[in-house]
Order: sequence, then structure tokens, then C-alpha cells
Amino acid sequence: MKIERYCGGPVFRGSRVKAKYTPSKNPMYRHNAFIEALPPVMETTEVMERIARSPAYEKSERLLSDIDRLEAVQRIASFVDPMPIHLELYRRFSRLIRNGYLARNPIKAEWKKQIRAGFPKLVWGSGDDGYEPIIRSSAAGFGIIGISGVGKTTAVESTLGLFPQVIEHTEYKGHPLHHNQLVWLKVDCPKDGSIKGLCQDILRATDQLLGEDFQGTYRIRRLTVDELVPLISQAASVVGLGTLVIDEVQRLNEAKSGGADQMMNFFVYLINTIGVPVVLVGTPRTLNLIRRDFSYARRATGQGDLIWTNLPNDDNWDLFVEGLWRYQWTKKRTELTKELKVTLYEESQGLVDIAVKLYMLAQWSIIGIKDAQDAGEPITPGLIRSVAKESLRLVKPTLDALRSNDKARLETIRDIHIPYEDLDDFLNRAKERVTLEGKLNMVRNRQMAEAHAPGDSEDALVFRVARWLVEAGFAPDVAKTSAAKAINRNGAGVGLNGAMQEAFILASEATAISENTKDSNGNTVDAKKPPAKEKRQGVPLSGDLRKIVKDAHKKGVPGYEALKEAGVVKDATELLPA
Repeated sequence: MKIERYCGGPVFRGSRVKAKYTPSKNPMYRHNAFIEALPPVMETTEVMERIARSPAYEKSERLLSDIDRLEAVQRIASFVDPMPIHLELYRRFSRLIRNGYLARNPIKAEWKKQIRAGFPKLVWGSGDDGYEPIIRSSAAGFGIIGISGVGKTTAVESTLGLFPQVIEHTEYKGHPLHHNQLVWLKVDCPKDGSIKGLCQDILRATDQLLGEDFQGTYRIRRLTVDELVPLISQAASVVGLGTLVIDEVQRLNEAKSGGADQMMNFFVYLINTIGVPVVLVGTPRTLNLIRRDFSYARRATGQGDLIWTNLPNDDNWDLFVEGLWRYQWTKKRTELTKELKVTLYEESQGLVDIAVKLYMLAQWSIIGIKDAQDAGEPITPGLIRSVAKESLRLVKPTLDALRSNDKARLETIRDIHIPYEDLDDFLNRAKERVTLEGKLNMVRNRQMAEAHAPGDSEDALVFRVARWLVEAGFAPDVAKTSAAKAINRNGAGVGLNGAMQEAFILASEATAISENTKDSNGNTVDAKKPPAKEKRQGVPLSGDLRKIVKDAHKKGVPGYEALKEAGVVKDATELLPA
């Protein structure tokens, strides 16, 4: 399975196979090349085995370097643990695709055999009247509605992957059949939210997968929606489309699409015109649209509604967490306890996507921490809560709504998954921390070897001071820069204490400047622009502080007391929220 990009969005690709026909036990399916070319219906065990995604893992990898272990944690992102809903989804697609082909047999003579097998008492015309019974299309679809993060897209793509996407036919029971059958097509609604863009994407994806040229032949950019839908119908008939899956339906914009009523009319017309089962996948906002149009709601429930919610805290959750917990790259394995299961559920609210990423973040935050290494880098409930508080701020409103079961509020929420870009940033910070720690260890080893030297070298002082600043809570990049500046100003002769004092002032100043260029949400803003509200003025961090401490030493007063008396050292309660 792979995704290729084309003008208009990503194309989700499946497998391409040569046709192999398996006679069906169902009389309605017999003599239909499109149906008999599909793989036989799989048993439950085989479905689960093929959907599961178990990343490579060896216990010996716990002995790898910190950087290698941080990289290994990334594998957890591809973990998929099959659940009962995956099996239900496969059964629905299997029925839906086969039933959609009932009235679309590519060979006329075989179509007559199929109808006679399915309706043995059906009366056919005799003589010259040319009567043939009309078999109505049984195309129907269903909707998959669920909040972002429950695993809808992953499950749909995994299920579609169990069916070949393109089947190449050459001959069927002595009849020539040179045809490429497109079993399924999955497209995402365009980000601009227009129906016209969606129609164009369907045709572009068909061209990309089968080598057709509908978009060039008909110049689809110039066509209206009313002109594009019949063209989609023609394309679906030509390529033998089995089912059309439209993901991210909530992106459709009522203003750009002509209103909610026109959007629903489009989907009803699409099913009626192309005669292909259509599956809509979206968030609860999609449910509001479906409810407004009974004719689509009826067709969307051809296989029954599938409302996908977060996992309940029951045996299914326990099985999921137990499967996930196998993937640990900490120094020592943390045994899974009831408290850890409960904590992970409370912080993810049963959203599979959130739980997987939270587990990754917890390992990234602990691997390479010296104090944690001594204890084996344990994963604790406190660690999970701390990481959730730091990294799940964007999804907190949704998690709160799930905790309170506020369905009305959930229907208004758009996307709640954590972007992988944010995870990459967290991983990069963890790598930087581990790299600095490694350099500091090298310096400590060199210092031990040079214990006979009368003083510290400049490089040794830089890393010792930087390590001290990191332990004091400064960011690694700030610590390295401040330590280097302090040593460069005074040289190695300043001594460790003097270097620490100078570096601490520089690091505090750099941190204060950085914080003043961020808004209330933590986003960087233009430092040249005036602040949105008046900020409290403080004592400058450089210059005056040195004088205060120097004068205090002359009087025999500790520097801390002098700074506190001068108002530089504030009470910790000032930092707490009101």
C-alpha cells in the first residue's frame, strides 16, 4: 500500500493483480466476472492477521545507544491492533462491493446466466418479443461517523487493502474480456471544501490509477458540477468501479458548495447516477448533514450506520494497551499495571491515535535522562500525566468534552489528532538533550583523565557549566550558548563558580527575551510589535545584577539575600495561575 501525489491531492494505492476466478456459492454471484475475480471471503482469523501491524522489536535493543533508542520509538506510530470493529468493517465492504456488481456484469451472455441462476422462476420472453427482465441496481452505501483520533482512516485503508484495487481481465470462460476493473477508489475531500474540487479529484485519481485521461479529454477544469457528475458516472461504468470511499467529508464547505441541501443532493444524485456504492467517512459534523436529508440517510444505511466512538474502558481497551505496551525501548521494562492502564485511558479518553502518540512521547521524555537511567527509565503514571499536560494542550477541549460526555460540543469540534510535525519536534528536542548529555559525559571522562592538571580547560568548563544550566531547567541550546559566552568573556581563569554565575545571568536574560516574543498560546510573535497588553517591568538581568551581588559580597551578605531584597528574586506563588 502506498500513497502517490498528483495535482489535486494524494492517491491511496492498493495492489494490482491478474484476474483469477473463483466460482461463488451464492447463486446471485455466479457467472459475474467482476464478482468471481474478487478474493474469496476470508475467515475471522485471517482478517485479523492481515490487518494487524506489529513493528519489529527485539529486547536486545534496550542496550542500544540513547539516540538509536529514541529513533526506535518512532516505530510505534505504525502499530495497528485489530479489534472487532475492523472485522465488522471488512464484512460490510465485502457485501457492499459484491452487491454493487450484481447488475453490472461485463459480459452479456454471462449476465443472462447470472440472472437465471439467481432467479430460477423468472419468466423470460420467447419468440420475437425480445423481452428481458430488468434487474434494479442494488448499490447502497453507509456512513462511518466518528471523532478524529479513533482510527477511522487507518481502519478503512487497512480494510480496503484486503481487496485488490485493480484486477486485470483478459478472458472469462472463453469470452474475451480485456478490461481493468477498479475495485475501490478512496479520495479525501479537498481542503477548499468544494464539490467541484471533489469531482475533479475523483476523475484525476481514476486517471492516475488506470492510465486513463478523463481530465485531459474533457478538460475538467472548465466543467461545472452538473457536467462533472455524469462524467464520473461514465468513468465508473468504464472502469467497473466497485465502491467509492470519500474521506474527510466534514471538510465540505456549505458556502462553497451551494449550501447543505445541495451537498446532500449531490451525494444522492451521485449514487443514483453512477450506480456504485458510496461510503462517506467523517466527523460528527457530517452526521448533521446526513440527518437533514432522509433520502441520503436511507441510502447511507444500506449496510447499517457505523457510528465510531472512543474505546470504552473495558476488556477491549485492556487488550489494546497490552499489545501496545510490548514496544518499550527503556533501559528496563516497566510492567503494565492497572494504574498505568487507567492513567493512559484518562489522559487519552480511549482515543487510539492519542494513546499511541502519548506512549511514544512518554518514552522520548525519559530515555537518556541520567537520573532516570539509574532507575531503569521507568514509565510511571506521573510521567504520563506530565507528558499529557505538556503535549496535549491542543486536544484538551475535546478530551474534556469526552470526559463530560458533552455530545453537542463534540459535534462542533473539527480535527483533534496530534500532527506528526509536533511529534517530530518533540523527538528532535529529545535527541538534542541526549546529544548534549553524551558530550558532557565525554568531558567528565576527559576531566578524570586530566585530574593532575592545575586547572580546567576552556572546553571542559563550557560543558560543565552547560550541564549545570540544563539541570537548573534551561533549554539545552540556551545552556550551550550561555556557557560558551561566559567562558569566552573571561577565559578559563575565571574558575567554575565565576563561570556559573556569569552563564546563569546570560541564560536568564536569553530565556526572558525568548518568552517576551511569545503570545499567550506560546506562539512566536514579532518582537518589534508592541505587546497586546502592558507587561510588568522588572529589573534588567545584566549589569545591575552583577553590581548588586558584588556590593553584597563586600558587605558579607549572601548574593541570594541581596537579590531577593532588591526584588529580583520573586515569590514562587506569583508564577501560579490566579
